[in-house]
Amino acid sequence: MKTIEALAPDQASLGAAAKLTKRSNWPRLETNEQLGLIWGECQGSGANPYRVAFDARDHGYKCTCPSRKFPCKHILGLMWIGATAPASFDRVSRRPLWPGVSTSCPRN
Repeated sequence: MKTIEALAPDQASLGAAAKLTKRSNWPRLETNEQLGLIWGECQGSGANPYRVAFDARDHGYKCTCPSRKFPCKHILGLMWIGATAPASFDRVSRRPLWPGVSTSCPRN
């Protein structure tokens, strides 16, 4: 949790991230432990869920939301779930199947 708090741009972002830790907000949560990646899809207010990825090795992240805060609440929420409920993630042997997410996520 200290890493999450350290990366958060402000307290409001942490509060918003806490609200996203319910499994029902995330239709997909996956991890490739060998690569140190966690990712998922977070249902926002739009028709399509936001695609969110975090690299635990170098703290790189990527989210498709339009937020101007970096990292956004979706990244922080994903990290929070990873820290407190790692069993929520399906273990896979691949990377996310999304354009722009490689074995290391660039920082936004």
